[in-house]
Amino acid sequence: MVGLGMGIIGCGRMGKVWVDAIGRCETASVRAVFDTNQEAAAEKAALAGDGAVALSGQIDDLLQRSDVDAIVVCTPTFTHVDTVDLIAAAGKHVLCEKPMALTLGQARRMINACSQAGVKLAIGHTLRFWGAFLTTRRLVEEGVIGTPAFAQVIRGGAAGRRTIETAGAEADGGRPWRIDTRYSGGNILEGVVHELDFTRTLLGELCYASATASGRIEGAGHVSPIVLQAVLEFAGGASATCRMGSWVGYDGGGTWVAGTTGTLRFTDWTGPVWLHEPGEEPKPIEAADSLAYDRELADFLGAIDSGGEPENSGLNGLQNLGLGLALYQSIASGQRIQFTDQMPVDVDDDYQYRGPNTII
Repeated sequence: MVGLGMGIIGCGRMGKVWVDAIGRCETASVRAVFDTNQEAAAEKAALAGDGAVALSGQIDDLLQRSDVDAIVVCTPTFTHVDTVDLIAAAGKHVLCEKPMALTLGQARRMINACSQAGVKLAIGHTLRFWGAFLTTRRLVEEGVIGTPAFAQVIRGGAAGRRTIETAGAEADGGRPWRIDTRYSGGNILEGVVHELDFTRTLLGELCYASATASGRIEGAGHVSPIVLQAVLEFAGGASATCRMGSWVGYDGGGTWVAGTTGTLRFTDWTGPVWLHEPGEEPKPIEAADSLAYDRELADFLGAIDSGGEPENSGLNGLQNLGLGLALYQSIASGQRIQFTDQMPVDVDDDYQYRGPNTII
C-alpha cells in the first residue's frame, strides 16, 4: 500500500485539514485536488506539494486519474450523495466528511454504491479520534469506572461567535449553505452528531431517543441559537444526555461518564481526563496525542489494505444520521423514538429536517 494516491474534492477549510493530514502520512500522498474555485484548488495543491495537481474544470478530470486510488470528500452535505456515487462508479475508495447525508435514503444509496463497486466507504466522525475521547473510551473498556451507567455531553459556544461570514460558501440566493437547513441538515447533523457517535460507542445498543428545543433568545447584542437537549436510553440500562447550543459570556462544554465505581470527565478534547473515585482526590490522566485526522486516515488506509471495514464505516455513519434525524422528529412530535438494531423505527428514508436553523 506504499504510495497510495489520494485526491481531495472541496478545497475549503476541511480540504486544508486533509491536505495537512495526508502530508504527515508515510503511506499515502495527495496526487490531485479538485474545486470549482480555481484559486482554492491551486492553493491546496501548492500546500500539498510533491507535484500535486490542481483541477477546477470537470470532476471527471480527477475521477479518471490512474494515480488516484482514494478520494476525500470535503464538499457541503447536500452534495455528498451524488459525489460519492460518481467516485464509487470510478472505482475509487471514499472518505466522506460528516454528516453523511441529509436523509437515510441518500445514506443507503451511498453505502450501496460503494458496496457494488467493491470500494471502501468511511464517514468523517473525527471526534472519536481526539485524545480525550480516545482515552476515555480506553478507560471505560478497561473497567476503570466499572459498568458505565450515565454520560453527559455539552457542546457549547459563546453567543454571537458564529457569523454569516464563517458559515460556508453560498448555496442559493447568496445564503451560506451551513445556515440553511435544506443544505446542511441543521446543527444536530452538523455539530452534535460527533458527540452522539461517541456516546453510542461507549454505551452500546440504543433503545430510545427523545429531544426538546428552546426558542431563539435575543438580548444584550447577542442571539442565542436554539438550544437542543437530548436523552438517549440504552439496552443495558445506561442513559446519556446531550446538550448543544450557545450562551452569553461563556464558550465551552464538557463530557463526563459515570460508572458503578467511578466517574471520568474532561472539558478539553486534548485532555487531561479526570478520574473521580470515592474517597480519593481527582486524578488527571494524560490523554492520547490528538492527531485525530491522522488516526482517522490510518484507520481508513488500514481498511483498504486489509479488506476490512473502517471504524467510521458507512453503516456507522447511517446509524449516526438515523439518531440525528430521530431527535429532530422527537422535537417535532414530542414523542420518544424507538430504535431497533441501532436504527429509528419510525423515521422514513425520505425524511429531511427543514426546520429552524440551529447554528447562528
